[in-house]
Amino acid sequence: MMSVWYVNDVWRQFDAVDLGEVHWVDCSDVASTLNVETTDVLSHPEVETLEPAALALWPRGAAWGAPGLEAAGEGTVLAQLTRAVLSPFCALYSRAWQLTLESRASTLVDSLDDWEADHGLPDRCVSEPQTIEQRKTSLLSRVAREATITPGDMVRLAAKLGFVVALEEPEPFRFGETSLGDGELSDVALGQQWVMHIHDAPTWRFEVGISEVGTDRLLDFDTGVIECAIQKVAPAWTMPIFSAAPLPELFELLAEGGAPITTEAGSTIIAVHTPSE
Repeated sequence: MMSVWYVNDVWRQFDAVDLGEVHWVDCSDVASTLNVETTDVLSHPEVETLEPAALALWPRGAAWGAPGLEAAGEGTVLAQLTRAVLSPFCALYSRAWQLTLESRASTLVDSLDDWEADHGLPDRCVSEPQTIEQRKTSLLSRVAREATITPGDMVRLAAKLGFVVALEEPEPFRFGETSLGDGELSDVALGQQWVMHIHDAPTWRFEVGISEVGTDRLLDFDTGVIECAIQKVAPAWTMPIFSAAPLPELFELLAEGGAPITTEAGSTIIAVHTPSE
């Protein structure tokens, strides 16, 4: 059987053991966010910066402390009044600019609770209390998955959650299309299945004095977060399967002098090694 593979391009040791077609997925941008620069001179204004322009707006003349028809000086009573009036306006402008940050999930500061409520967070994928940064990461992955429609998008979503994966689409045997030996005969809906292979999945090991005999496994994989998130966005007609087992590795058989061992037809002989863990 030959499959089609979609692989996070940081997994450079990946080998398609069935020699199927491999598509490398660039996930370098998953940590970056759209950066819209909203800063201007009024983003964080200071009283001292606005004071000269504000003083120029007052009436002029001897009655206003400006006998030469010039703006009142910074040491005048009028200047002190101006600074008192400017102070709340500076705070207002700063707060108004802050609202532009709350409009994007990547820059929010004060509205995390509201964003989580809008997107149904926290959901059943999260079982432990989260820090603020973890909550923001969960929110960003939730927003990102709303546009998850292709195998490459699935790989990128996994990267947002902190997992390096290879997505395998098995190629079933189809009469009239598949050559003998290329497709797999199966009594299941193989064309509706796809496998997400998780590279270096987090593990949980049995600990004496902490773990419970008969309940906890000697070794278990901590993949609940990615499984929950991917199952939520998987097309309804498909059946995603998750595998944390190490994939087989391919290597050439070499002769004593280092030259590849080949067949009589000149083809290089490839061996398969399956890691134990």
